[in-house]
Amino acid sequence: MSPERHSRGHALAKACALMIQRCRSCTTLLAPLMATCSTCQGSDFEQVPSCGVGSIVSSKSIERERRGRDRVSAPCTIAIVELDEGPWVYTWIDGEVPASSSQHPVRVEFRPAAAAEQLPVFAIRHSSEG
Repeated sequence: MSPERHSRGHALAKACALMIQRCRSCTTLLAPLMATCSTCQGSDFEQVPSCGVGSIVSSKSIERERRGRDRVSAPCTIAIVELDEGPWVYTWIDGEVPASSSQHPVRVEFRPAAAAEQLPVFAIRHSSEG
């Protein structure tokens, strides 16, 4: 594969995948916006793709102003999601969050969203999706 084609493929993967960080010193996986490794206090990271699937640790419905001309507020859910790889990330949840229990956490998966979003967007993953 040519370097140019590889570079385009990597850029496409980054646009469609949730990218997390890996500490180059100790290989700990970290949330996207971490500045310091929680294990070794290092700050040299590489971006790696996440599987984009996890469980809601905590969530709260809030009123959020939507962008656009009318600037209308709408109910939204902000959450902390524990990715299957381990890192916890702050996210928006697309859709209504069902009740959960410690034995049956609500599963979610990453959905690519507008670049203007500061937090990644996840959607409820139904039990038939694994």
